[in-house]
Amino acid sequence: MTMTDVSELGMPNATTPPPLAPEPLAVPTMGPGDVVLLEMNGDKWAFINLKRGQTACIGKHREVNLDPLLGAPFGSCYEVDQDGILYPAARDPIGEWQAAKPEDDHRSNANIVDNKDHSAQSLTHDDIAKLKRQGVTGESLVAKLCENSATFDSKTAFAQEKYVKKKMLKHLTRVRARQPTARAVCEAYFYKQPAVTNWMRYDALGMLLLFGNVGANAQPLVVETCGGLVVSAVAERVGAEGSSGRVCAGHTGKNCNSLDIAKLMNLSDAARTCVVTAALPDLIEARGRWILGEDVDAQALAEETKIYESKELAHTQKLAKMKQEGDADGDKNGKERKEGWRQKKIAAASPAVVADLARPTEGFSSLILASPCLDPFTTLAKCLPLLAPSSPFVVWFPASQPLAETLDLLRTKKMAVNLSLHEPWLRKHQVLPGRTHPTMTTGAGAGGYVLSGNWTPPDGPDGRKAVDKTVAKDAMDADGKDAGGGAKRATDVSSADDEANKKAKP
Repeated sequence: MTMTDVSELGMPNATTPPPLAPEPLAVPTMGPGDVVLLEMNGDKWAFINLKRGQTACIGKHREVNLDPLLGAPFGSCYEVDQDGILYPAARDPIGEWQAAKPEDDHRSNANIVDNKDHSAQSLTHDDIAKLKRQGVTGESLVAKLCENSATFDSKTAFAQEKYVKKKMLKHLTRVRARQPTARAVCEAYFYKQPAVTNWMRYDALGMLLLFGNVGANAQPLVVETCGGLVVSAVAERVGAEGSSGRVCAGHTGKNCNSLDIAKLMNLSDAARTCVVTAALPDLIEARGRWILGEDVDAQALAEETKIYESKELAHTQKLAKMKQEGDADGDKNGKERKEGWRQKKIAAASPAVVADLARPTEGFSSLILASPCLDPFTTLAKCLPLLAPSSPFVVWFPASQPLAETLDLLRTKKMAVNLSLHEPWLRKHQVLPGRTHPTMTTGAGAGGYVLSGNWTPPDGPDGRKAVDKTVAKDAMDADGKDAGGGAKRATDVSSADDEANKKAKP
């Protein structure tokens, strides 16, 4: 029998050392200028702009110094003692590892009466206040409460666990410093101020990123009125280091929609600079001018020259005024920026950038629509021609009826394929030994609905020309109504059904 050498099969022999383990990823740390999401006892949230000497209201303590957070990694846990001092905490005492396991228990809660006068507890309020003044920790205080309770030993193991958990939440404040990612910010706003994000849930946000094919080197068009949550989440993925992607935050009004949430997510310079805001009427008009054969780049260069000259004139007048007042240097020029300062402003698209985004040879890689104030089908009919052929689009809406009508119209007019309407479902579960079940109080059914598909231009060259003619007609109409070259902003986009009816007339 012939023996085969292991090296001939391309397999390592016994003397070959194992490959080195990959180096662990660096955990980001908290520093001055960072925004930290403080989660207190799992039911309260607060956004803190961290700086040296910063204080915050945590639990019953009004001014808690947050200097221990500086230099610590995101996700660290802390506790607040009786003097209002923040210190690193050990493992969570309310975690699953202390949960009681199902077993035969001869004890029963049937004979336990909940006395309103708290006669079962021998410790009075004065005794508890005295222990707190002595500096007793929250865990020790809860242990003393259990020892001095006349009914604690007669309770079942599950009832004892609930009693300890209730007292822990009352006498012990635990804080977790979370990194303000898109998921964490969406969760905090959903339970704290859901009206800011139009009640968008974090599972629906994940579906928008999934069906919108958001990734590195992408160029999505985002139209949202959720406080900048969707734009920030998209920029977090597209704006990676070394990526050439670009995010266009479209808006229908004269001014850009609120993007305040972007200031809370510690976006890197690459992620922030890849986002530009642009008006949808300007994009549609620029696309129409391209189709008509006009030199949009030359027109954009002329507009930028006028803008630059006006800014230079205003700056010169400002310097002249300051010189007359005897303040030639200016007070703001010598002002030093604070430690950890970072630029958080998102720039508006210049005329040259708008012309480049609307170029017919480019086209956006996807469309994400999350604006309850806009009609889904009307907006899609106007924005889909700005996409590249076969690009995905996704629409989020709080109600299902408008999306169902949009799906039917898209399918009837053969404007899209792979159409599907989703209802995200999210329900929290209690995961404990032998007691895993959904929680009793769950805000189910509040995640909205998601419509996704792929845009397909009409079949054949004639069909494509029909789409181009529609876009060109919109540009000519906008140019005729406003001689300023597309400065008009519509508060809403016009109906595509009216255009179809006009074309049908002889």
